[in-house]
Amino acid sequence: MNVYANGKSGPLRAEEGLPRSSGPHGDWIHKMKKIAFLLASMGLAAAAQGATISFQYGLPIVQATTEINQTGLLGLFNPALGTLTGASLTYQSAATTTITLTNRAAQNQNARAASEMEILWSSSIASLTPLLAAPAMIMNFSTGAAQSYTPGQSRTFGPLTDSDSITQNLNSILASLVGVGTFGLTCESLTGLTVTGGGGNVRGAQSTTAGCGAAITYTYTPTPPTRTPEPGSLALVGMAAAGLGVAARRRKA
Repeated sequence: MNVYANGKSGPLRAEEGLPRSSGPHGDWIHKMKKIAFLLASMGLAAAAQGATISFQYGLPIVQATTEINQTGLLGLFNPALGTLTGASLTYQSAATTTITLTNRAAQNQNARAASEMEILWSSSIASLTPLLAAPAMIMNFSTGAAQSYTPGQSRTFGPLTDSDSITQNLNSILASLVGVGTFGLTCESLTGLTVTGGGGNVRGAQSTTAGCGAAITYTYTPTPPTRTPEPGSLALVGMAAAGLGVAARRRKA
């Protein structure tokens, strides 16, 4: 608890802790000190705030006939912006397939089919590629439960769609992400179709498209800009300094 000259008591606020001069100019000088204190506080608060910057490619995803092998570019973190404190990468894929099953036997057959597509990721940054390997990015498609096919009968299923998205924290390789320019991300698809049942007499075929994209977000502490004080701020500081000087001379006198 603090007791002030005016008899009030209570916790000491930062600006109230400033020295206060007595005399006819005391209140004016104290106000100038408070203004200078607030300006300094505002400057420190602005410098302490973090910032983010993001880059992306391939979004929204555009699909092409598989198998795909696509490379996109993402921006590195330019050190001129400040100090890099964090980074996260989100990479994603989407695919569409149509599956056709045909019974080539002379008797009825029961069969079903399932398809799996794996997307393999790599990067031009060597330390990033191992992080992209796990977890695996896999998309699955199914014709559902087994159905009966008469001789020569075909059924088509689809379009069937699936997508996957993974976000990785890249704080362990921040140094590799600092620079001027871009780095590459590559996605490659591997697609398979499995027919279950039919005694080898039900043949499966599929038509598939896929695509991928990614986005990276950097978190950083900006480099404080060199700013010229505004005329109004300079005038306030000057008035405060002049007032302090006058008060000091009068106390000496």
